[in-house]
Amino acid sequence: MEAKEALERDWSSLLPEVLNLIAGNLTEITDFVRFRAVCTAWSSSATIADLPLQFPWILEERHCYEDDLRFYSIPFGKIYNIHAAKSLGKMFMRPSDKYIQLFSMTGQRSLLNPLNDHEIPLPAYDCDDYPCIKGPWKNRMGVHMVCYGPPGYQKYPKLVSCQFDQDKWCELVLGLDYANCDLGDCNLFYLNGMLFNVDSDTGVTKVTDVATNTLAYVIPPVEGYLGKNTEYTQVNGDIRRVFEQYDSSAECIMDASGDILRVFRYYDSSAGWCHYSFVIHRLDVNESGSVFWVKVDNIGNHALFLGMDGGFVLQANDFAGIKRNCIYFSMKMFAGICEAPLYRVEKIDIETGAREQLPCPLKEPQGWFVPVL
Repeated sequence: MEAKEALERDWSSLLPEVLNLIAGNLTEITDFVRFRAVCTAWSSSATIADLPLQFPWILEERHCYEDDLRFYSIPFGKIYNIHAAKSLGKMFMRPSDKYIQLFSMTGQRSLLNPLNDHEIPLPAYDCDDYPCIKGPWKNRMGVHMVCYGPPGYQKYPKLVSCQFDQDKWCELVLGLDYANCDLGDCNLFYLNGMLFNVDSDTGVTKVTDVATNTLAYVIPPVEGYLGKNTEYTQVNGDIRRVFEQYDSSAECIMDASGDILRVFRYYDSSAGWCHYSFVIHRLDVNESGSVFWVKVDNIGNHALFLGMDGGFVLQANDFAGIKRNCIYFSMKMFAGICEAPLYRVEKIDIETGAREQLPCPLKEPQGWFVPVL
């Protein structure tokens, strides 16, 4: 009799304060979605804005002919299979915070949130005269990239930028500072209206103010920089072998609540499998107004989420489970030319260097993704 009454009970008539109490204890995104799907009353009692910010998921690499995406949540130990029809036939450029950057065989670029199926198509850009691309970079304003050619092919490279609310690319021809230089030997980053050009040979960083197209700063190389003509660099007084020193994937420049951070990745393969570590510098200004990179071992309440190709910064106290002043890194390691790569996910304490391997059952972690409905 009691079981029959329970089946016949109208669960949609629960008091609002009871529904709010239940919803407030649903910290995992799928539980929250199921709760809101019960009925209209339950859905209206918990808006999407009530969902706590989720610890970033790890995205698994997949073939472009597949339209199912696999993610893994470290705090909940769950694998999520998300059907994303709009990703079919498209390659990942990289996960980028709340979106995945996609690139189709026809050259169309877009940003996709597979959880709500929201896609931001980026306008087509004809770069026949500029066959090579640095970037693209995404921030909260839009997507940006530098198009250029080999030395002598194109005298002045272009920075092309697309705001999320626009339907066309805005172009800016870079100034004389970039004329006839081989941008293939430079690491370029666009951030907060500034284009950072790190010369791989000298280690000097030139910063161009995009609004005025003028050189704003020339920043000396970091202490101990040995240049691109060697396979080694000096880190904390030690000589370390550099991984992909010629590639911008070995370093990135990021905004941490107004602080500009330069993160450099290096590895030590003396123990067999290559062992990744990081050096972080912050852009600083002294009393005389000189701009320079200063090495730091504390980034405050921030945490870095890095893959093999870039990443993003989060405020640790906004997300349950994120530890401040840490790097969360999804890495691919090689033991030798003939051996298959090994994938690992680690958390590194920036101040102490302490490392913790995090669980991840995915075969090929591609990078980090912030799940947002």
